[in-house]
Amino acid sequence: MKKTILAAVAFSLFSSASFAMQPPAKANTCIGCHGADGNSLVPNFPKIAGQHAAYLEKALKDYRDGFRRDESMAAFARGLSDQEIKDLAKFYSLQTPK
Repeated sequence: MKKTILAAVAFSLFSSASFAMQPPAKANTCIGCHGADGNSLVPNFPKIAGQHAAYLEKALKDYRDGFRRDESMAAFARGLSDQEIKDLAKFYSLQTPK
Protein backbone atom coordinates (compact mmCIF):
# COMPACT_ATOMS: atom_id res chain seq x y z
CA MET A 1 0.00 0.00 0.00
CA LYS A 2 2.79 2.43 0.92
CA LYS A 3 4.56 1.65 -2.36
CA THR A 4 1.38 2.39 -4.32
CA ILE A 5 0.92 5.75 -2.60
CA LEU A 6 4.59 6.60 -3.06
CA ALA A 7 4.41 5.68 -6.74
CA ALA A 8 1.30 7.83 -7.21
CA VAL A 9 2.95 10.81 -5.52
CA ALA A 10 6.15 10.37 -7.55
CA PHE A 11 4.17 10.15 -10.79
CA SER A 12 2.22 13.27 -9.87
CA LEU A 13 5.40 15.22 -9.15
CA PHE A 14 7.05 13.96 -12.33
CA SER A 15 4.00 14.92 -14.40
CA SER A 16 3.93 18.44 -12.97
CA ALA A 17 7.66 18.91 -13.46
CA SER A 18 7.55 17.78 -17.07
CA PHE A 19 4.61 20.10 -17.77
CA ALA A 20 6.54 22.97 -16.20
CA MET A 21 9.42 22.29 -18.59
CA GLN A 22 7.27 21.86 -21.72
CA PRO A 23 5.53 25.11 -22.67
CA PRO A 24 2.24 24.80 -24.54
CA ALA A 25 2.52 25.43 -28.28
CA LYS A 26 0.63 28.74 -27.99
CA ALA A 27 3.28 30.04 -25.55
CA ASN A 28 5.51 30.87 -28.53
CA THR A 29 3.45 34.01 -29.04
CA CYS A 30 3.85 35.04 -25.39
CA ILE A 31 7.65 34.82 -25.43
CA GLY A 32 8.19 38.03 -27.39
CA CYS A 33 6.72 40.20 -24.64
CA HIS A 34 6.68 38.11 -21.47
CA GLY A 35 9.87 36.05 -21.94
CA ALA A 36 10.26 32.30 -22.34
CA ASP A 37 9.48 31.64 -18.68
CA GLY A 38 7.11 34.55 -18.04
CA ASN A 39 9.84 36.83 -16.66
CA SER A 40 9.76 39.80 -18.99
CA LEU A 41 12.95 41.84 -19.27
CA VAL A 42 11.03 44.85 -20.61
CA PRO A 43 9.37 47.08 -17.99
CA ASN A 44 6.35 47.74 -20.25
CA PHE A 45 5.37 44.06 -20.24
CA PRO A 46 4.33 42.40 -16.98
CA LYS A 47 6.05 39.39 -15.50
CA ILE A 48 3.49 36.59 -15.48
CA ALA A 49 5.68 33.83 -13.98
CA GLY A 50 4.27 32.52 -10.73
CA GLN A 51 0.92 34.31 -11.03
CA HIS A 52 -2.09 32.30 -9.88
CA ALA A 53 -3.46 30.14 -12.69
CA ALA A 54 -7.02 31.33 -12.01
CA TYR A 55 -5.92 34.96 -12.38
CA LEU A 56 -4.07 34.30 -15.64
CA GLU A 57 -6.99 32.29 -17.00
CA LYS A 58 -9.49 35.05 -16.19
CA ALA A 59 -7.24 37.74 -17.64
CA LEU A 60 -6.80 35.86 -20.92
CA LYS A 61 -10.53 35.17 -21.19
CA ASP A 62 -11.26 38.83 -20.47
CA TYR A 63 -8.87 39.93 -23.24
CA ARG A 64 -10.40 37.37 -25.60
CA ASP A 65 -13.98 38.34 -24.79
CA GLY A 66 -13.37 42.10 -24.85
CA PHE A 67 -13.82 42.83 -21.13
CA ARG A 68 -10.16 43.83 -20.81
CA ARG A 69 -8.70 46.12 -23.44
CA ASP A 70 -5.25 45.93 -24.94
CA GLU A 71 -4.97 45.55 -28.69
CA SER A 72 -1.91 43.29 -28.71
CA MET A 73 -3.32 40.99 -26.02
CA ALA A 74 -6.80 40.95 -27.57
CA ALA A 75 -5.39 40.02 -30.98
CA PHE A 76 -3.53 37.08 -29.46
CA ALA A 77 -6.27 35.95 -27.07
CA ARG A 78 -9.03 36.04 -29.69
CA GLY A 79 -7.74 32.82 -31.21
CA LEU A 80 -7.43 30.86 -27.95
CA SER A 81 -9.78 28.09 -26.88
CA ASP A 82 -10.72 27.62 -23.23
CA GLN A 83 -8.35 24.62 -23.04
CA GLU A 84 -5.44 26.56 -24.54
CA ILE A 85 -6.04 29.31 -21.99
CA LYS A 86 -6.04 26.76 -19.15
CA ASP A 87 -2.79 25.25 -20.45
CA LEU A 88 -1.07 28.64 -20.71
CA ALA A 89 -2.30 29.71 -17.27
CA LYS A 90 -1.07 26.49 -15.68
CA PHE A 91 2.30 26.67 -17.43
CA TYR A 92 3.02 30.28 -16.39
CA SER A 93 1.72 29.74 -12.86
CA LEU A 94 4.32 26.97 -12.41
CA GLN A 95 7.22 29.18 -13.50
CA THR A 96 9.51 30.81 -10.93
CA PRO A 97 9.31 34.60 -10.74
CA LYS A 98 12.68 36.34 -10.93
